[in-house]
Formats: sequence, C-alpha cells, structure tokens
Amino acid sequence: MDTIPDDIRDAARAAWPRYLDLVVPFRPELYRYCRGLTGNVWDAEDLVQDTLLRSFAALGNVATVDNLRGYLVRTASNLFIDGQRRRRVEREALASEAALAAPATQRPSDAAGARNAAAALIGRLGPQERAAIVLKEVFDMSLRDIAATLATSENAVKAALHRGRDKLKDDAPARPPRAASPALVEKFVKCLDASDLDGLLALMLDTAAITMPPSLVENGRAEFSRKGSWLWHAVNVHPDLPPDMRPPKWINRTVDFHGESIVLGLMPPSHGGTLQGINRFEEEDGKIARIRSYCFTPEVTAEVGQALGLSVGGIPYRFPLPA
Repeated sequence: MDTIPDDIRDAARAAWPRYLDLVVPFRPELYRYCRGLTGNVWDAEDLVQDTLLRSFAALGNVATVDNLRGYLVRTASNLFIDGQRRRRVEREALASEAALAAPATQRPSDAAGARNAAAALIGRLGPQERAAIVLKEVFDMSLRDIAATLATSENAVKAALHRGRDKLKDDAPARPPRAASPALVEKFVKCLDASDLDGLLALMLDTAAITMPPSLVENGRAEFSRKGSWLWHAVNVHPDLPPDMRPPKWINRTVDFHGESIVLGLMPPSHGGTLQGINRFEEEDGKIARIRSYCFTPEVTAEVGQALGLSVGGIPYRFPLPA
C-alpha cells in the first residue's frame, strides 16, 4: 500500500487543530524557553514547531500526560540537545577531514585550531548547560524540576549551572541563513503586488518548498503551482472564504532584518495598518528555493514588530476554520 487510508488521514486532520487549541495556554512560555535556548527568533520558532510535532506524534505511545507544560518543555529540551550534539559531531568530523587533508607542512597546532574553531560554532555553552540556565533563570524552576525535565540528577544540574554561568559572557552568533538576495525578494514583491501568479511561479525553483507553520507544507512545483496553493491564495486572497472571514489584500513591505531581506505583510491603513505576517526566502541558483511564511506565529510577529517599531494585529495560532 503506497497511500495513507482516508480514515487515518481524516482522523489526523481532525486531531491536529484540537491539539493546537489545547496547547495554546502554553505557547508563549514554550516560545520564551526555545528563544532562550537558541538565541534566535527564527530558530526558536523552528524548535517550537518541531516540539509540537514531536509531542503530537508521540501521544500514542505515552500512557498519560498529567503535566502538559512539562511534557512540552521536556520535548523541546531533548530536541535541542540532540540537535546540538548532532551538529557538534558533524562539525568535528568536517574539521578532522580538513586536518587530514591539510599540507604536511601544517603545524599540529593548526589542526587543533581548526577543530577548536569548528567546535566553537555550536556556542559557548553546551546544550545541557544552556537548557539548565534557561530553565533556572527564565522560568525559576527548582533544581529538582530541572533535573526531572532534563532526565538527569540534581547534582548534574548544579554542575551544568556552575559551568554555564562561568562561561556565559558572550554568546555565539546565530548561524546565518541562506537568505535570498534583496533583488530577488524585490522581484517577488513586485509580482505579488501585481497579482502576477505566473511571474511568482517563474521565480521559484522546481524543487522549492513553502512552509507556513503549523499546518502547511508544499514541496515541488506540482504542489505550489496548483489552485489553492499558498502562492495561489497570496494572489487571490482566499476567495472561497465567507465574506466575514476573508482578509483584505495585505500591503507588502521589504525590510532588512538582522542582515536578511524579509517581507512584511501589513493590513491596509483602512484596517489599522498592523503587522500580520512575515515571509522569509532562501535562494539557490538565482531562484527562490524556500519560502517560510509566519502568519500563525504570534510570538515571532510580536518580536519582529517590536524591533521594527510596528504594531501587531491579533494573530491566532492556526487558520480559523469556518463553523
């Protein structure tokens, strides 16, 4: 069988929005925790979404969840720590390969320096140290609760806090994204403002991806060029929605945010001019390789809006469904 049975698909579709609604009270705190771990607004939201997906997928194997807040924080901690370990192993392997390929005249200290430089890319703090500090300093959790969250002992938490605080002077810079050039982003906005769907499609790589957490993922031209796709709705502004739910066409503004050209979606002045959405772009071979749309991420929009001096409209955590 190479297709998912309709009953399984329909059950997942029905359960996912119910689950998103269930975790709404914990979302701001979860974002703050992930923001403290990653040190980056975009990576923080990625970790939030990965946490929600992993937690949702694991529910079938969990006997009971009597502390949903702790369940989400624990999942985020494990994902972050595992990811940091994986990146460290990858970087150390690359550094070792570079050292082996270095000329014979290279001094041993040079090879050690290459390995140290690669290891430094993961940040000054180890993943468990960073998780312990955020849980203690941001959420004021007890050593016992931190130990339970990180599946370790209270003594190990004390040691991680001590090491982390000693090293915590300057945090490592966030990794730069494969951001699209300002010129390519401006072309996208020009086509979007003109409702030029063919022009938008021409800017997309055939293997591009479009994501809009928490629900939409489109991969490849067949998906993002169909009627009803993200690009189609961006041009046609949800024509099938009831009039009271259909939003007005946004005003698109390109801005530089931390060295990255992003597009802000603003309500027209007649509707308050508030910030409602953010789009980020990755580029490959002169075309758009990925669009990340932040329309249902209130914490991200609030942080970016505050940094840019913009007021933010009311933003839900998922697309509102007709009654």
